[in-house]
Amino acid sequence: MNTPTQPMKVIFVGGAPRSGTSVTHALLCTAPSCNDYHPEIGFVRPIFESYRVGMDHWEGHTSQFFKVPEHLKLHVRKLAMQSMHYMWRVLKQPKVMCVKDPLLTKNFVAVKAVMEWPCQFVTVLRHPHDVIRSQQDVYAKSGVVMDKVQVYRLTEEYMLSYAHVDDPDMEGSVFHFRYEDLGNDWLTDQLRAFTGMGGIDPLLIWDQGTHEPSELEKADPFYSPKYHRPIDTSRRLDPLNAEFQAIVNHVCAPLMERCGYNFDGTMAAW
Repeated sequence: MNTPTQPMKVIFVGGAPRSGTSVTHALLCTAPSCNDYHPEIGFVRPIFESYRVGMDHWEGHTSQFFKVPEHLKLHVRKLAMQSMHYMWRVLKQPKVMCVKDPLLTKNFVAVKAVMEWPCQFVTVLRHPHDVIRSQQDVYAKSGVVMDKVQVYRLTEEYMLSYAHVDDPDMEGSVFHFRYEDLGNDWLTDQLRAFTGMGGIDPLLIWDQGTHEPSELEKADPFYSPKYHRPIDTSRRLDPLNAEFQAIVNHVCAPLMERCGYNFDGTMAAW
């Protein structure tokens, strides 16, 4: 039997930080054709980002090193694929490789342009009030008090995380959904249909509560008590304060209205 030289495809899981990318990644990794759940791939992010930066600065800088943009793309593709091949081997050469890094999400257009292997993008949204509140919790655990300037910056980054959803270059390769809808049978069926992985099973996610977090995990400000547990989309933190809500509503209004996220923190049908 011949050893495969590449996966059938790669699925990139993305979304704003604290939006539910970990549980989404874990859910997809329940499929038998997929790799096991693993940490995010932040180390490869700068490679893909370099293509976007290079194109953004083509006239002023990058054109001095490459004759045409296609040469830049080929250069970055070589670097990226070397890392992707390495990850695929470490993950035991799955038929479908599923990886995630929320900070890579805003570069998904660049990822698609550079990737040599077929790829899909699964993007999870979450009510921006809850995303910013979760980030505020991370700040607090790190000993930092969040202020209005930081809220503006984080909400702008939130919006950038979803710019790729409507990009024409991504047509047909993106599936996006609300975190709050995770656990519903109809959404699981849609994920199965989009990815082609019929074995996605919410009942097999992570290890269903048998994992006991280490002291190192508990000390990590980003660690959530929902990790390694059955899917639970209920709120675990008190609501975002009114001053911060007003900022979030102002910056995120277009996406909130589109996705059924009300300005008072509740949700409407989507």
